[in-house]
Amino acid sequence: MFSYTPSPAFQTAASYLSNAPALSQVSNTVKLELYGLFKLITVSPSPNTSRPSFFDMTGRAKWDAWVQASRDYDGRLDDAEKRYLDIASSLGWKKTESGESEGAPSAEQESRTSESGRPGGSGSGMGVSVSIIAPPALDKNEEGTVHGFAVQNDAQALSEFLEHNSNADLNAKDEFGYTPLHLACDRGNLPIVELLLAKGVDTNIKDPDDFEAVELARIAGHDDIVATLERGS
Repeated sequence: MFSYTPSPAFQTAASYLSNAPALSQVSNTVKLELYGLFKLITVSPSPNTSRPSFFDMTGRAKWDAWVQASRDYDGRLDDAEKRYLDIASSLGWKKTESGESEGAPSAEQESRTSESGRPGGSGSGMGVSVSIIAPPALDKNEEGTVHGFAVQNDAQALSEFLEHNSNADLNAKDEFGYTPLHLACDRGNLPIVELLLAKGVDTNIKDPDDFEAVELARIAGHDDIVATLERGS
């Protein structure tokens, strides 16, 4: 059983990084390293799901980052945490004598994002905004489907499809465990998100990594979608 307890400094660093302006200038390589370290320290030594398909480039990159962190810091979680704090420090996080960090989110922000006891919540707690690595190719089996329209950001086609398929299950998961809302949020397709919300989709469904759609939007840095989902919740 995984039993490592991160330090208070780690928790405040993760909270700081979830809103750090400096992240906009950071490469995906660093963001993914932070993601892998966070998952290693707070969840488990390695992913508990199989490696995502080649067509899910974002999920695959995140999965690989987690595995790499596990290899780099096998049995050395203290060192993994130190590395995380070092990166946070380079991005402006400062530890104070009380253990709090300068620029940490308010209690109100923490209450909105914190879940399951993880630092900063399962979404923001990763402390990074991992943007889309590369647009994944559309599986031929998904062409002309709700999931396909979500990936393509074709709101008009989706609307027309639903006019003729009113019983379509908008909460169904694809072969990788993602709902149309997950896909639209991950890729930043706001028109699709707005249409799906108007149709009453379930925003609380979790993907194989235990993320809700809003958390994927937050991870990818799609603030407009995060705001839309929070207004609709």
